Amino acid sequence: MKATDEFLNHNAEIQNNIYKEHEEATRRLNDLVYETRGFPFYIHSFRINGTKRTRQALLESVIYDALQARTLGTVIDEVRVAADKLRRLDIFQYVDVFLDSSNDPRALDVILSVEEKSRFWIKTGTEIGNDAGSANISLNVRNAFGGAESLEAYMSAGTQTSHVFEFCLAKPINGNPDSRVDISAFSLTKNNQIYSSHDEVMRGIALKWRVFSRIGYHELGYGSTWRQICNISPEATLSIRESAGHSLKSSVTHTLIRDKRDDLMLPSKGYYIKLFQEFAGLGGDVNFIKNEIESQANFPLGKGFIFSASLRNGFLYTLNGQQSKISDRFFLGGAQSIRGFKLNGIGPREEKKDSLGGDLYIAGGVSLFTPLPKLSKYPVKGHLFLNGGSLLQMNPSQRILSSFFSLTRAPSVSTGVGIVYRSSILRLEVNFCLPLVATTSDKLKKGLQLGLGFNFW
Repeated sequence: MKATDEFLNHNAEIQNNIYKEHEEATRRLNDLVYETRGFPFYIHSFRINGTKRTRQALLESVIYDALQARTLGTVIDEVRVAADKLRRLDIFQYVDVFLDSSNDPRALDVILSVEEKSRFWIKTGTEIGNDAGSANISLNVRNAFGGAESLEAYMSAGTQTSHVFEFCLAKPINGNPDSRVDISAFSLTKNNQIYSSHDEVMRGIALKWRVFSRIGYHELGYGSTWRQICNISPEATLSIRESAGHSLKSSVTHTLIRDKRDDLMLPSKGYYIKLFQEFAGLGGDVNFIKNEIESQANFPLGKGFIFSASLRNGFLYTLNGQQSKISDRFFLGGAQSIRGFKLNGIGPREEKKDSLGGDLYIAGGVSLFTPLPKLSKYPVKGHLFLNGGSLLQMNPSQRILSSFFSLTRAPSVSTGVGIVYRSSILRLEVNFCLPLVATTSDKLKKGLQLGLGFNFW
């Protein structure tokens, strides 16, 4: 027994010495690389082993910058960048990097060992939010033509969006996973009966360029969409009946998102900004400009307390002197929008029945999230909130400034307390709501209100 203990202690000592020697060698190597970063160096050869379906042109575009490096520091940095790009293209199981000496003492041979992922895959899921739920399935082809392209056929069915079909082809630009272009064709049917006595069918095509920059995420797109207001309820109001029929929208859009929150569903710090602009009128029968801004800021107060504030504003202005169409308007109200009001329950309404939407809105709120006794280890918080907003339609002959001033005259406001739970897939809120100020057309939700989804304001 004593001999065994001595052997184990001796072996542990050897392993410890080996670890220390390895750690010291690694430190010395890092110091050597740092001291020689500026030395002239270049890549003699760059090989990628393990590719079968991936085209040579894609690989050349990824490693191009590395081949232009002329110092040891830039060679190492650019090889790391190239390997990271290949990983984020999502076409390889792994990407291993090997550096080897070359015949020229000022050159390196670089070898990347990869294994391609399976080409076909299926994804299923559920989505919950805005008092609606849906189930979806997507059939995907990865690296479809050897250039890291992805083909996706997406289908969804739910309560508010009756069905969605979409076919999308996406491709990275010059092998850059942060810059993609995609083209899609889609068809969807929205069930708006619960608040506006109609269904809406949309079919169209879209071309989008998505890119990440230092500022944030950009999306520039063009779309042509045929819309139909149909399945009008027998009890629908006159305004909804007059909205029935077809329209064609041809528009360009730009979206900028800067998200610095530490969590998407229940952040404790950081901020979020989203800017959206749309111009419609490149053909079709609608002509307008549309702008929207969404913002949120979160501040940790210590001891588990979090303060959150949000502000949103939207503006829709027609350029042909006509009233806007209901398909293009904003809607406001609900557990994820303004608590204490029913889904799309704020703003213009005819005969206290059908929500008509609006062209101009402002909404904001503040929340205080508190720790709960004996539950501090769990993603559960107490919740106190005050939120409100205003939504109105614009008369094309009315001055824009006067419409903006009208927003602040009669806001709808509510307050309340509740509990927030952040699961791995969604956020759940159970709040007791008390509307404080409301217009005659608002649909109130006094008492308990349940919210399920991802984005809350």
